[in-house]
Formats: sequence, C-alpha cells, structure tokens
Amino acid sequence: MARRSVQFWRIEQLNGDELSRPFPARRVAEVLKKAQDTGTDRHFTSIDGTVLLAQAAASSPFPVLLLDRVRDTNLPSVGDALGRRKPLPLAPGDHLLETTYFAFLKRNVIAVLTSGNGPRASRLGEYLEGMLGLEPSLVPVVREDIEEILTRLEVSRFEFALPAERLSGKLMDGEWADVLDSASRLMNQGTFRISLSVGRSGKAEDKQRIRERIQQLIHLFRRAGSVDHFDYVVAEGKDSLTGDREVVDLLKERFISHIEVDPDVFNDPQKSTAEAIVILNKQARDNEAFFARTLPDIRGSADSGLVPDIVAGGMATVRAALAAAESAERAGQVAERARQVAGKAGKAAGEADQSAGESQGGGDHELVRG
Repeated sequence: MARRSVQFWRIEQLNGDELSRPFPARRVAEVLKKAQDTGTDRHFTSIDGTVLLAQAAASSPFPVLLLDRVRDTNLPSVGDALGRRKPLPLAPGDHLLETTYFAFLKRNVIAVLTSGNGPRASRLGEYLEGMLGLEPSLVPVVREDIEEILTRLEVSRFEFALPAERLSGKLMDGEWADVLDSASRLMNQGTFRISLSVGRSGKAEDKQRIRERIQQLIHLFRRAGSVDHFDYVVAEGKDSLTGDREVVDLLKERFISHIEVDPDVFNDPQKSTAEAIVILNKQARDNEAFFARTLPDIRGSADSGLVPDIVAGGMATVRAALAAAESAERAGQVAERARQVAGKAGKAAGEADQSAGESQGGGDHELVRG
C-alpha cells in the first residue's frame, strides 16, 4: 500500500473580492468537459515554465477536477531486472503526467488529494486565472476542534523543531524544560529536532503505554504556551472515529488526512480517477459536520457568467485578440477622422474656388452711362 494525503482549502476571495456565494465549480467542469470533447488545447504554461493541464472527472455529487503537471524533459529512466537503464518508453508526442485531484465541496471548500509529485494546490489558481480569467484566493482550512481531534487521535508520532539559538528551558515546564535546557548546551546553531514515536515492534499493551505517554507529553507541551517559538510541531496518528491517518499541525491547528491506497490502482489512469473520486467523496462526508460548525454558510447560486468557454492559449490569447481588435478599432477611428478632416478640407477648397470665380466674373461687366 502507498500513502496519499488529503488537504483542505477554502476559496476566500475571487478576483480580489470576498466570495460570499458558491464558486462556479460546476460551470468550470462543464467548460473543461466541452473543451475536452471538442479537442480544444487546454495546456497552460506558468511564469516559471511549468506546463499544467486540467480535465473534468465528475460533476456530481461534487465537481472533481484533475490537474496534471506535464513533463517532456528531465524524465526518469526505466531499469530492467538486472538494473540496466533505458529511456522511459514514451511514444512520439506523449508526455509524463503527474496528477493532483481537486473536489469542490460545500462552503467553497476544496479537498485536494495529492501524491507528492503532482501540482500543489496554489497551481489550481494559476491555471484558472490563465485559462478562464478567474483568480481564486485559497486559504487553508483551520481545525478549531483541535482538542476533539487530539482526544480521538491514537497518536503514533510527535515531532517538533526550532532554531538552536532559541533553545532554552524557559520555554517549557517540567520534563520539557529539562530537555530543552540540556539541548541548549549541546548546540547553538542550526535546527534542533526531536521525534517521539511508538515504533513498529512490541506488544500491543506496550505500544498503548507508549502512546499514552506521548499523549501526556503533547498535553504538557501545548500547556506551556510557548509553541509560537517553534518552527514545526506535529502529532500523527489514526483517527479512532474514521480510521484515517491524520497529521495535526499544532502551530496552525489544521490537519492533513492520510489514506492508504493501492499503488497498482493509482498507476492505472482510469482506476485511479474513480478511486480518487471515492476517496474525496468520503472525506467530504467525514468532515461535513466540522465544516458546518466552523465555516461560514454560503448561500445563493453560483455566477456561471463569470466562466467563459476555454480557447486554445487561454486568456493570453483572448487578451491578445481583444488588444488587436481595439488597435484595429482605434486605427479605423483615426482613418475615419482623417477622412472627415480631408472631406472638410476639400469642401473648404471648393468653396474658396467658387468664391474666387465669382469675383473674377464680376470684373467683366461695366456700367456705361449714356
């Protein structure tokens, strides 16, 4: 089995304004599906050169998108049974795709299933802005029920780190004070990191005693009130209620759910997408009560008019076309003004000629008095 993580983010703003209505995720999925069906190029190149490609995987019960990082350079090698290396056997025109899965849940929450190789969550915002002109601002979902989580957590690991120059027994009380005070005499540069874990071997009752001891030490650590001096503080274990693996960030009080997946399933493009949808839907159900309790309710309907159809090249192509049209319109306006000026000049010249002719004609007649 392989481990994957599920992160939770919330769309706080859209195009610079607070988002108080549902994000038009279903419309985004529709235009992506339409682009897929019509063969419209959906590739987007970020400022740093990363090529991204999105596709719709589901629209119900929650819209699910796949965001791939597209690679055609610096590819890994393949080895045979004897370790002989050879190039990755890609057909001409093929690319390596590294995928992250996004599910758009209620309250503008996005559940993000990652693998470590796929694009990070912020890349979704880059893609939506580049291809659709949407600029979502993502913020992590903060776990306000940290006490409840830690109570349910069958902890297997506790780890923290801080710069060595901050090491001091004054940061903590009791046993932790002794640990940090001793560490301050060992080093004064670099990073001091300590990790406590239950371990893999041993009897169940022994593991339970170790688990309870780590839980007690976590409680003492948090009670000290100096956690903000640390760079990294996490507790990891199994949620006794859902059975999921969780990593609880005690600095930000947000969690990351860890799940076990079959690597053979996730190596199959069709099976992996179906399995990802199942996982994300389960995460939505498991955490809906928490989201309802801690996040603002989002009412109204999504503004689908914000989402245009995808065109090859994305918004850069649209903006270039608009700029060209505006330039042509301005050129036309200039030409029209030139024609109007020329017309007025011609009319003025004609009137001047007529006036001159009349003056000359009057000189041919004399009044003769008899």
